[in-house]
Amino acid sequence: MVRLLSGCVALCCSLNCLAALQPQSLEQLCTVLNDTQLRAGEWTRYDDGGEGCKSGQRPVKPDAGDNNRISYSAEGGEGVARRVKLTLQVMLPSDDNAAKRELIRATKRLAVRALGRSIPHAFDEAILKASPLNLDVGSGRAMLTRTAINKQGYVLSVVME
Repeated sequence: MVRLLSGCVALCCSLNCLAALQPQSLEQLCTVLNDTQLRAGEWTRYDDGGEGCKSGQRPVKPDAGDNNRISYSAEGGEGVARRVKLTLQVMLPSDDNAAKRELIRATKRLAVRALGRSIPHAFDEAILKASPLNLDVGSGRAMLTRTAINKQGYVLSVVME
């Protein structure tokens, strides 16, 4: 009986540790990637009724001339964050490997900080291949999409909810 009770308690505790978008505060969510130079500013209410914070686009490599850029945003409503998003814009794929690796680095940090869980290795592989993927991460979800801009350029988006 004691084992059954302790097993139930352990299960309840582990279920509470499953991933879901769970920052401690909106301010913390907006600053979660400051150390990667993706500063999203303050949580703001937009004219369309939505809420969130956004970083500006920053070059993947400051000295690169191909203009590959990465940005971060958090979205929600009524003072509650619902999703976070990393966007990698690849304009010239001459150095897209470095850009994808930067997206992997930011994705790993964001997953641990916003979801409380590590992103599976399959997600890293999907980013390197630039192929769409949806994965459950605990009780949350991580999605990778690819959108073509033109013959060479594309956008990779990582969304966590």
